[in-house]
Amino acid sequence: MTKVRYWLSKGRESLFSTLPIAIVVIIFFLFQKFAFSTAFQPQFLISDSEFFTFLIATASVVVGMGLFSVGTEQSMTDIGQIIGGSLMQKKNLFFVLAMTFILGVLVTIAEPDLAVLSGQIGINSIVIIVTIGLGVGLFLVVGVSRVFSKKNLNMFFLAFYGLVFMLAYVINPRFLPICFDAGGVTTGPVTVPFLLGFGVGLAASHGGKNSEDAFGLTALCSVGPIIAVIIIAWIMKLTGNDLPNTYTPAVFGTDMGQNIAHGLIESSKNVALSIGPILIFFLIYDRIFVKLPGKTIFRIVNGMIVTYIGLVLFLSAVQYGFLPIASKVGQGFGSDGKFLPLALIIGTLFGVFGVLAEPAVHVLVQQIEDVTEGNIKKIHVLITLAVSIGVAVALTLIRAYFQFDIMYYLIPGYIIAFALSFFVSPITTASAFDSGGVASGPMTSTFILPYCLGFSFARGQDVYLYGFGLVALVAMMPLVVLQGLGVVDIIHRNIRLSQARKRIVEPNDAQVIHFDFENVEVA
Repeated sequence: MTKVRYWLSKGRESLFSTLPIAIVVIIFFLFQKFAFSTAFQPQFLISDSEFFTFLIATASVVVGMGLFSVGTEQSMTDIGQIIGGSLMQKKNLFFVLAMTFILGVLVTIAEPDLAVLSGQIGINSIVIIVTIGLGVGLFLVVGVSRVFSKKNLNMFFLAFYGLVFMLAYVINPRFLPICFDAGGVTTGPVTVPFLLGFGVGLAASHGGKNSEDAFGLTALCSVGPIIAVIIIAWIMKLTGNDLPNTYTPAVFGTDMGQNIAHGLIESSKNVALSIGPILIFFLIYDRIFVKLPGKTIFRIVNGMIVTYIGLVLFLSAVQYGFLPIASKVGQGFGSDGKFLPLALIIGTLFGVFGVLAEPAVHVLVQQIEDVTEGNIKKIHVLITLAVSIGVAVALTLIRAYFQFDIMYYLIPGYIIAFALSFFVSPITTASAFDSGGVASGPMTSTFILPYCLGFSFARGQDVYLYGFGLVALVAMMPLVVLQGLGVVDIIHRNIRLSQARKRIVEPNDAQVIHFDFENVEVA
């Protein structure tokens, strides 16, 4: 009965994650069909068959995300924790770093958010995914090396993000938003459970579960993809290649049944190629170095099978239903400037509800409350995080409407984030940077990003310059707001400490001997 309740709870989480988006699409469909259809250009109308396809895709996403969530908790998190704890016990540093690199590459290649983003860029998806996987593997090695060397995490962030902003200006500006988006989508529903488990395994073998070692791996692995895509852009610039001149939005196919079947078949093959190597690597590693009980192995293998089924349902539904409908809704709001206020409201709600319904976010805010010993309440973190992500979506649409460089957001944002890092504890900084990757969950890349791309496309703009960049802002906002909460917590703590001292300290507390002259009897 407990297992049934557990599965049902994951199903509810998936339903609540998808329901707000489905409701908005339903309202949009009814709005353009029965009320003000003449206000929209014909090419942005949602037909009855497209709407029905979206409803099927929504059901598939709900089931797929639920199964995927159950499967990753029974497999990816455990694999990360087992290997992370095992590696820290090895004496051979080269072996530890080599295994870490391989794991980072394999887990990234299996990341569904990355597959969704790479399919929307317009260049070879395999090149993008493999290069980003190499970037994540390299920076996972950097993160593990930091744990061994006990170096300050904040210095790593300063050095690598400084390098990113210096390299950003040697590439085609059209690539910049994609570079920063790559850093956000890489830490998705496959990578985050693995990295969190891997970090806990490292910390348990090195400094305790609440040590700084338990945080920061996700954040460091977000920097690697940015640098990797910058390298791709630089090579393309040197060889005379470039992004496509025009962006092609996702569209519905003409035959609904054929599209669904094609999506399922393609996703089945792609998911097998992405998560299969992880399972094979783990089974070989366990047989040689760990030798877990058969019951544990069976549970992990069963979890990977559930993960596979859920991921196939999820990715196929995204391709044949979610991406096209999100693009159409965005195009509908972007087709006329008078819809900008409505587009901002809807986009903000997408961001807020997407974060509130993201299971990984709830895990993260609980960790923050535990690490701060209850001084920062998880409800405060959750509300602040949700509002900030909603604002990030609105800022993306404003940038798409007025057409200005994304660096006007990113440079001040990261300056503020790094300035705040000198006033809060290292764990607060590490958890804030980790939260940037966690906040950019599945709905960000599968629905909100194509919504913004569709909005920019309808405005007749260069989508690569002004449409991409949403994930970058979603990943940046938590760095500022969560460290800001940390500063507020320090201020409140100091105020309470000062008040407590005033209650305890007596007026003449500096005296060594106290004389009670009031009660002295005069002879």
